[in-house]
Amino acid sequence: MIYVSEEDRKRIALAKEAARAFAGMVGWMVEPCTSPMPSVLADFEYADRANIVMAHWQKKLSLTALIKAVAECRTDLLLVEPSHVSGKQAGNYITLLLWRDGEVQIITSLGMWLQEPGGPIHLVTNPDGGDEMRAFMVDRGGICPLPTLPWSTAEAERLGFWTARRHWELTIGGHYA
Repeated sequence: MIYVSEEDRKRIALAKEAARAFAGMVGWMVEPCTSPMPSVLADFEYADRANIVMAHWQKKLSLTALIKAVAECRTDLLLVEPSHVSGKQAGNYITLLLWRDGEVQIITSLGMWLQEPGGPIHLVTNPDGGDEMRAFMVDRGGICPLPTLPWSTAEAERLGFWTARRHWELTIGGHYA
């Protein structure tokens, strides 16, 4: 049996709020995952137009079970995980499980990048991860890889991550720090 502490419950609630806020920012209309979907997806929501499950961190979550569910449903999955809990807000990271060409692709440690609030939403791999950076465009129709990164200067990169983090916090219900 897995013990879920008060801090775990707080992280789950923050991740769920952040996932819903992200879906709203993109314009996805989400509804609870239905019974034909694998039971591991029961606590999550689904955006039909984008064919994506919006998942949030839970202590009992199994990545292996999520991968099997994505393959079975032939859908994408976006998993929001708070990096740490500090007060009401936590920094959020995203993991994508993408159903492409008959297999599940896993992309971890993604951050949101925005040129400006209301502009196109991008997900970009962690620049400190050591691997070559990858970027994705997120819109109402789903998630598409980009051939290049969405910024042209180091300053634009820094500002875009900051803008996205603050905009997401405001959408969740926080305040600028």
